[in-house]
This record gives sequence, structure tokens and C-alpha cells, in this order.
Amino acid sequence: MPDKPTFAIFVTSSPYDSRNGESASRFCLSALKAGYEVEQVFFYQAGVQHASKLLEVNSDEVDMRARWQSIAQKHQVALNVCVTAGAKRGLCEKNLAAHFRLVGISEYFATLRHAQASGHCIKSVQF
Repeated sequence: MPDKPTFAIFVTSSPYDSRNGESASRFCLSALKAGYEVEQVFFYQAGVQHASKLLEVNSDEVDMRARWQSIAQKHQVALNVCVTAGAKRGLCEKNLAAHFRLVGISEYFATLRHAQASGHCIKSVQF
């Protein structure tokens, strides 16, 4: 019987412009609960804002940064942030929230390539 697929999540929307970030986090939690592995969440374009310590969250909004940090801490999921997209949006090491890591976009594709080369099934899902 083949292994269950592993997921690599690609988030391109800012935390509060749409529900995509919330949908992505719910997908991750559901996949993890069902026994799947989430190799990484990669934040790109406006999605890098999920990783900013500078975001102020209103009391009636979901704190997406905290939700991602919880997923990373409880399930050892890598939260990778595109360094170039982050720099274009003022995100740097000093205002990067805990558990997030600035990397090049090649990190995302290297994960996919490594899985393919080893015969492991990895599914890329974009939100």
C-alpha cells in the first residue's frame, strides 16, 4: 500500500484580505489530524504578511500569525517565508515572528524535487 501523501502548502494572500490564510490553516490542521504530514507552509507575495510581528489584530479577527505559530510548535511544520517577497513588503529578520523563517523560493521547490527523487508522494496546495 502506498504511503499517504505529504503536503506542501503555498500561501499567497495576506492574512486579512481574504479567507485563504484561514482556509490554509484549517486544511493543515485537518490533514495533520487525519495522519498526513505537512512538510512546510511557504508564504509568498502578500502571504508573507502572516509572518510579521508588526500586524495588529483586532479583537474580532482571527490571529492568523498565532494560529500558524501554534501549528509549527505543536506539529513541527516549517513556516518558510520568501525572503524577496518579504523584503519588498518591509519584512526582515527583526520583525519576523517566532517560528517563521526567511528563505529563498528555491526552498519550496527543493522540497518538491527531493520528495519526487526519493519516490515519496508530495502534494502542493496553493491558497
